[in-house]
Formats: sequence, C-alpha cells, structure tokens
Amino acid sequence: MTNTYYIFIESLRNTYEAGGVVMLPILLAGVVGFYFLFASWLRIGSDFFRKDITKVVKRMQYNLTGEKNAAGTESGSDEQRIRATLTNLRKRGGFLSRELSYAIEVAQKNYDEFRDYMQVRMMKSVRYMEQGNHIVMVMAAAAPLLGLLGTVTGMVSTFEVITLYGNQNPVLMADGISEALISTQSGLLIAFPLTLLKQRLDERIEILKQEMELGATVIDNFFAVRAGQRHCEP
Repeated sequence: MTNTYYIFIESLRNTYEAGGVVMLPILLAGVVGFYFLFASWLRIGSDFFRKDITKVVKRMQYNLTGEKNAAGTESGSDEQRIRATLTNLRKRGGFLSRELSYAIEVAQKNYDEFRDYMQVRMMKSVRYMEQGNHIVMVMAAAAPLLGLLGTVTGMVSTFEVITLYGNQNPVLMADGISEALISTQSGLLIAFPLTLLKQRLDERIEILKQEMELGATVIDNFFAVRAGQRHCEP
C-alpha cells in the first residue's frame, strides 16, 4: 500500500513537471473553483442533496391549514397549528426549513411588516446562496483556455527543437508534445467537473428560491386570513 502511494505521488509530480509552466495556474484555477463550489454546498447544507425539497411547502401548508374532523370543524387553534408547524420544520432541518420557520416567526410577531421584511430577507438569502458562484464559472472557463495556452507553448518548444536539431532527435521533440497534450488534458479535467457541478448547484439554488417564494406566499395568506378574522371579531 505504501509503495502504491509513493508511485501515485511520483506519477503526479512527473505529470505536473511534464505539463510545463501553465500547470501551476491550471491547478490554481481548479483549487479556487472547487473551493467556492464546495463553499456554496456547505451554505446550502443538506438541502443540496434532499429529494423532498418540493414537498416542504406542501407539508407546511397542510400543517398550518389544519385537518378537519368528522364534524367538519378544524382541529386545533391557530396557535397550536403554528407551533406544530414550527416544530416539524425545525425537526426536518435544512436551509429551506430554517428560512420558512423564520418567516413564520416574523409574521407571528408583526404581520404588518412581514411582506417588506421578507422581500429583503429573500434577496439576502438568495445572494447568500449565490455568493462566489460567478468565480466558479470564471475558473471553469479559464482552465481550458490555460490548457490551450499550454498547447501553444508546447508546440512552440517542439518547433524550436526542430529548428535547432531537425527531426533527428525524437526525445527532445517528445518533451514539447507531451507538454502540449498534458496541459490541455489538465485544463479539461478541471473545467469539465466544475461546469457540471456548477449547473447542478444553479438548479438547486433556483428550486430553493422558488420554494422560498411559494412558502412566503402561503405564510402571507395564512396570516392575512388570521388577521382578517381578528378584525371581524366583536
């Protein structure tokens, strides 16, 4: 196992050296890109992988509305349903549940300021999830371009060898060709997963954004009806 580990490390070192001067910026592009990508994953948390993301608002609406018993009357008071909804959201956990439970708490304390406050809150939440995502796209676009630059420098080195020694020294020519191919390969290996994972991240952020807006609407409607019923009371 130890020998395999050292052979793997030595292979990576040889590949890095054979790739030429552009290997360092390619690796830096990959490190920066994956850093911001994983940082976004951590900010979203478990909701990035959960499959029930589109069911959270439906469950919340069901809990807030309340079931009807055999007599046709709703079971539980508004306060009981709100507490039960908050308990279920906190038990589930995740980014979306946290934002919805916070929205319910805000509406419960001061419904008159709920809409304006939640618009600002949702803008900040979306900005929080998207923080640094543009850098991921920049790094995904820069990596293959740096690989192409390595292709050019490798071919230039190859032609310089041909100019000096002709085509009688294939060993020296192979260094330039390997530099061209390895740098191109490295750039594509960085760009391909970054692009795919960034697409997945954008889709999940869009779903969370839509569910937050839908959840805020459900909460707004519930507390609007609740406020109207209070004003109608003698």
